[in-house]
Amino acid sequence: MANFVLTDTNGEPIAETCPATGFQSLSVCAPVTVTPFARSGVTKTKCCGDPVVRPGQETCPGIKNGSCHFTISQDLCVEVPVVFGAVSQVGDAFVNCIRTSEKDICINCGYEDDDDND
Repeated sequence: MANFVLTDTNGEPIAETCPATGFQSLSVCAPVTVTPFARSGVTKTKCCGDPVVRPGQETCPGIKNGSCHFTISQDLCVEVPVVFGAVSQVGDAFVNCIRTSEKDICINCGYEDDDDND
């Protein structure tokens, strides 16, 4: 195996090194919080009939700056796209160290031989 020279940020040699590789199989776990959401998309409005324009100042019927609330329980001529999804937040990771080796045990996911896992 070749030796390597470790250098500082200016390229000056610090020490001669002998690189080595170790392998660790492990199991990792992190808690994940999933928060679902529903958001309304762009609505489509269909005008039914012609607008009515009247001269003068009239008081409009209804509630000022009010809203209409309804539940859709039948087929209508209104398209309301809704996007469903979720956001997630990952917590701290927890690890269970399984095995350490100087051999590349990561080739078979930490097992010496694929035949052992059939």
